[in-house]
Amino acid sequence: MDDVAGGKRKLIDAALRLAAARRSFAGLGLRELAREAGLNPNTFYRHFRDMEDLALTAVAEVSNELRPMLRAARWAIARDYPGEVATRACEAFFAYAEAHPDAFFVGVCGSTGPQPALRDAVRQLLADIAAEMAEDIERLELCPGLPRPVIDDLSGYVVSYLFHLSTDYLEDDARGRRQRIEQSRQLICWLLRGAAEQQRAQELAHAQPAATRKRKAPDRRPH
Repeated sequence: MDDVAGGKRKLIDAALRLAAARRSFAGLGLRELAREAGLNPNTFYRHFRDMEDLALTAVAEVSNELRPMLRAARWAIARDYPGEVATRACEAFFAYAEAHPDAFFVGVCGSTGPQPALRDAVRQLLADIAAEMAEDIERLELCPGLPRPVIDDLSGYVVSYLFHLSTDYLEDDARGRRQRIEQSRQLICWLLRGAAEQQRAQELAHAQPAATRKRKAPDRRPH
């Protein structure tokens, strides 16, 4: 989030600091923001229409950085450490959160907060990350045998879980953070194992009636 220069960058960073402290963009005043950024209040309107526009710009910045980073990480991990995709992907996600803590505190609160535009933007970001995760899982053949709708659901669950866990991760010490990563890895493994077993059970259930009908077919030979 360093490609925006000058006053715009200062305003975004200042807004995230203030909003993270109060866990909301709601009620953030222009003069307070300008003072935090060290700028004249009039500078704000050179870059943003209003506070909502600033908040949406911050979400877009996270989206433009986080999504390609996660995709690149998944492909690199699958190539170099195929047995550690879940663990290392979680580490990459939390490392980004650790580098941008204010954005994550604001995002998690904003996902259920009173500002509809921010709420929708955060939820759309999560949906986009989940869709790309599902696509990568399918293309990398990380979950062979699972149909795409199941992979879509799993990806949605995982992304939502990691996102909402990120604030706990950020507030933990080093030991607690390692535990959060291990918990996340374990949850992903449980979800995948459960989905695979359910898929096998469904396939078996579909196969059994046909086999039963074949065994119990009436004898139509003349007597």
